[in-house]
Amino acid sequence: MSDYDYGRENGLWGNEGIPYAVKYESRSSYLSARKSNSKNFNRRERLSLKNGFEIVYDEDAYNGRYFVKDGKKWIHNIAALKRQLGTRNDNELINLGYDVENHHLSH
Repeated sequence: MSDYDYGRENGLWGNEGIPYAVKYESRSSYLSARKSNSKNFNRRERLSLKNGFEIVYDEDAYNGRYFVKDGKKWIHNIAALKRQLGTRNDNELINLGYDVENHHLSH
């Protein structure tokens, strides 16, 4: 079975071979199939997966991917994110769809 066929059977690939968001339970299978094209996960990315976030591959995102759970984005570094967005306010991040509560609980 090809990697593509495995991904289609296990719900990892959409039409045209574009990956869907990958759930933590299927991460090992997905990474095995895509090992040659994937970057290593850093400690905070592994933490996001452990906390049930899903990977979304996006060429415009930092490292080409971001992590989502219940429609909210994982925050790798809240201070850097606030600097980048020009804010000091957690509520602004919440309004932009970031998971501030989970960030504070897990760091």
